Amino acid sequence: MKNRKTKLKSKKKNMEIFDNVKLHSDYDYFYIENSDYFLTFTDTNNENQENNGIDIVENIIILLKNYNDNNDFKSSLDSFKSEMKINDNFHNYNSYNSYIAQEYPIENIDYFIESSPHLAIINFINNNINLTKVTENLHMAKVKRGYDSINLDLNQIIYINENLTLKDLIKLYKIAIETKIKYFEYLQLPEHIQDSINNNESLILACKSPIEFKKGETQDLMKLINSKNGNSEENLPNSEKLDEIEKELIKTMVKSCNDSLKNMNLSFGILDYIIAEGVTIDSLVDAGMELCVGIEDTPEIMKEIRLKLKNQILKSLEDLNVIALLMSAIRCEEDFQNNRLREVDVSDDPAYLYTDEVLGIAISNQIAGTKATFNFKRYDEEKPGIISELGPMVDDIFAGLVAGCMSKIFEE
Repeated sequence: MKNRKTKLKSKKKNMEIFDNVKLHSDYDYFYIENSDYFLTFTDTNNENQENNGIDIVENIIILLKNYNDNNDFKSSLDSFKSEMKINDNFHNYNSYNSYIAQEYPIENIDYFIESSPHLAIINFINNNINLTKVTENLHMAKVKRGYDSINLDLNQIIYINENLTLKDLIKLYKIAIETKIKYFEYLQLPEHIQDSINNNESLILACKSPIEFKKGETQDLMKLINSKNGNSEENLPNSEKLDEIEKELIKTMVKSCNDSLKNMNLSFGILDYIIAEGVTIDSLVDAGMELCVGIEDTPEIMKEIRLKLKNQILKSLEDLNVIALLMSAIRCEEDFQNNRLREVDVSDDPAYLYTDEVLGIAISNQIAGTKATFNFKRYDEEKPGIISELGPMVDDIFAGLVAGCMSKIFEE
């Protein structure tokens, strides 16, 4: 039996997409059924699943982690099949099941659908990132309490309302994966976020079953789905329709990815990009304090200066011009380090590269005026603390940020 907590949060939903394709869901399960059966393909490597990669199935089942109290996927699946009266192998299709079943490590079963004339993408998000307020205008993406690492996975079931060959299905699967990868690469999110996206994703692609598939009869399914006999030429999409489906898939996948971020209310700001460089606000404060001279060195005074410096750094990071200058260098550094520009080699921090200093001076000047330029020179030459560990483009912008903020707090 399902646990009591699940029952209390029950939110059953039933709907239909296309003919005979029905969706059923509650707080802790989702399944999609087609009495005429799906031809499906997935290459997900997940121990908590039951599928054969290529299948002809009536049901695709998604279960919440810990669907029942036994904390075991097989037990959860048995409970689900019993409650929903779903059987497996009841048509004796050799090793083939009547379902694909997977477990998603998400908090509750919630999904949204992106549709187009020939297909629908059902999207499930696994996300453990929260936006945490640092100041009134600054937020930072942080992992929810209790999670050891960042997870941001967009799990999807793609249904194409056409009879396709296995070859076409696999081709569309590759297009879906490639589109998804390119979309998130295009966003150029902070590196630690980018590295965490879709590492444990699940993608199932389904279409109508082969035309000559005979329900209730023992069949050689691999022969059926790989042969033209299983899909009469006259009933298969022509090249123009396949091209149309490919374009729809790309467009709908991009919209799904875009809407997934919107639905999570997840965005990334300057603090996230700074952290991606291996820099924290405290490490910038430490760097600033290393060159702090000419004052009475007592614990109380040093503590007060540290607090003022930290607050000034955060205040400066709300300045649009400071953000623009910082991001200019961060993006530039990323392009240089990844050899995206044939003419540029910054592996040995060439002396003739002075744009980083121009940006550093501009940042310090934006924060505290001309006098900060002289302070920038000290931090640029000494490179205290974290600044010494940074790349050729970003070391000077953080030197400029610290120098400008140090000048500003002593001005006041």
